[in-house]
Amino acid sequence: MLSSKKIFFLTVCGLSFLLFSCGGKKDDTSETNIIDFENPEVVLQQAQKVLGANVKLAYKGKFDSDSVIEIAAGLEVQDAKDWGIKFALLKMSDNKLNPVFETSLLNGSFKECHVQKINLPSLNYELIYYNSQDYFLGSGGGEVYSYIINYNENKTYYAHLIAEPGRPTSLYLSDNIDVPEVKSFFLTNFKRDYPGFKMVSKDIVLKY
Repeated sequence: MLSSKKIFFLTVCGLSFLLFSCGGKKDDTSETNIIDFENPEVVLQQAQKVLGANVKLAYKGKFDSDSVIEIAAGLEVQDAKDWGIKFALLKMSDNKLNPVFETSLLNGSFKECHVQKINLPSLNYELIYYNSQDYFLGSGGGEVYSYIINYNENKTYYAHLIAEPGRPTSLYLSDNIDVPEVKSFFLTNFKRDYPGFKMVSKDIVLKY
């Protein structure tokens, strides 16, 4: 038969073990809980941890029908073979961010550009809007690249404005635009900045 001292000792040890175990489990999950995803700098840092230093911008938002934490990221690619930009989507699962979608390489740069989240009345999730602004424009003409990224449908809507000397300014819209508000959004923005453009049915590739 165990003495009362031994019973007391075993009871204390058992309680200590349970408390340590519970505390350990709590610490395992608390790391993601303390990340401030409402802080834009933290969101960018978290995206860079997953996708690398090429990530130039990142936004937390609701980009599809899921309710988990989601981050839309923009990556700039510049190496010996490829040059351009990509957009990716990260989603939280098992307490960590995982990449679930990435666009193909697109023409553009994140230097001197405009990027924002947008909401369209017919959609219950957010989109990412990109416009290269004046970065590819000069005194002799140039072009403006614009994209709307629909992560929910894994689609990239595309608009391309072309300015050439001696020719009217032209605007091309991609054929995959299946949301009327996306087309209206592109047209409204380009009419404000470049009134008098002519719509074209085929994209134009400038030769520099």
